[in-house]
Amino acid sequence: MNPRLTRRELLAGAAALAVHPGLLSARTGRAKLRHAAVGFGGMGGTDLEAIASHPDIEVVALCDVDANNLAVKAKKYPAAKLYRDYRKMFAEIPDQIDTINVGTPDHMHAAISLTALLKGKHVYCQKPLTHDVWESRKMMEVARAKKLVTQMGIQMHSSREYRLAVRVIQDGTIGKVKEVHSWSFKKWGRDGARPAGEDPVPGNLDWDLWLGTAPERPFKSRIYHPGNWRMWTDFGCGTMGDMSIHILDPIAGALELTQPKSILSESDAPPPESFSTKNIVKYVFPGTAHTIDPFPLTWYDGDAIPTGEGWPIEKKLPDQGSMFIGEKGYMLLPHVGLPQLLPVASFADFKMPAVAGDNHWHQWVKACKGEGTSSAGFDYAGPLTEFVLLGVIANRVPGKLLKWHAAEMKLEGSDEAASRLRRVYRKGWEVEGL
Repeated sequence: MNPRLTRRELLAGAAALAVHPGLLSARTGRAKLRHAAVGFGGMGGTDLEAIASHPDIEVVALCDVDANNLAVKAKKYPAAKLYRDYRKMFAEIPDQIDTINVGTPDHMHAAISLTALLKGKHVYCQKPLTHDVWESRKMMEVARAKKLVTQMGIQMHSSREYRLAVRVIQDGTIGKVKEVHSWSFKKWGRDGARPAGEDPVPGNLDWDLWLGTAPERPFKSRIYHPGNWRMWTDFGCGTMGDMSIHILDPIAGALELTQPKSILSESDAPPPESFSTKNIVKYVFPGTAHTIDPFPLTWYDGDAIPTGEGWPIEKKLPDQGSMFIGEKGYMLLPHVGLPQLLPVASFADFKMPAVAGDNHWHQWVKACKGEGTSSAGFDYAGPLTEFVLLGVIANRVPGKLLKWHAAEMKLEGSDEAASRLRRVYRKGWEVEGL
């Protein structure tokens, strides 16, 4: 998961340069990529606007289960064909689409993205890449086999702030990293069982399509759609799925982490269908050139976030971020902030290197056209999502030491945890390969 290109990635990039212009010509016969967006009520809408701002993008199709969302975007893109069901879109106009972005709740990411990949479409998918570990592995494998350009929506990955942090660590500024602590103040959880009863489904919402691959349940106003689905296990991945996928990204990249050997949750016991609001997850990774071996990484969220006691900080820790503890010093990396070297006196004469940021969305568009490569493609995003989701799973069985055998996709230490690697889709929503 190294942002610096390896020899294999360089070769893959060269292959992309050779293949994609020809594909573009064969599919479109023109310079612009024909783009479809699925799900744009939240961050998916931001993704659509950022992608569409590239001059070589033409928005040809819009799909959302909420008619209100669809109506808003239809005004801006009047030439686009409108759909409520992504399956119908792919059935009717598969040859009129070159690229797609997916901005639905987590439980639908894989079903839509893999359908697009199997049809030869380049995919930009919001984070976390998938709801389940199995889905992440399959999406990475299919994208690689079909040589398609992909990108996960961790836009800070391409920012100056996170790129600078990676550079500082890989330059050895604080020496080998002995441990990292990362946190988020967010609390995507809800005590107790789901609310009883049923409310009328709003006329603008197709509830069956919104549920998609998830088990059926009654609609309840303001409980799931539009904003609270992250706190339910059937649809989201809690605070870890929302924020650790961002915050652990520069750690995975800077330290060139692979997959954890073990995961232990010291969280509060979770509600049956939601998440605890006080989580601590302890990972142990194999060492790398930038770390000690073994290497410990600890995640905290909600009421468990650290105070910074014992660290050489001069003011309150940010609400979200990471502390790298190295052999020669510390690096504090706020989420959406520049890295800070500590103790301040030890690095008073240090000059930060010049590192530029990039437009995460346009980077993907250009790669789709054969101009360079994407930096958070599924070869990178898949493994990152896998180990984040292993933490989400560990939080279902706090106190149990889980051992992960990545090559075999085998999780030891809890049958319940192992059963959560792969869910069964609702009848009628099956997807090839999932």
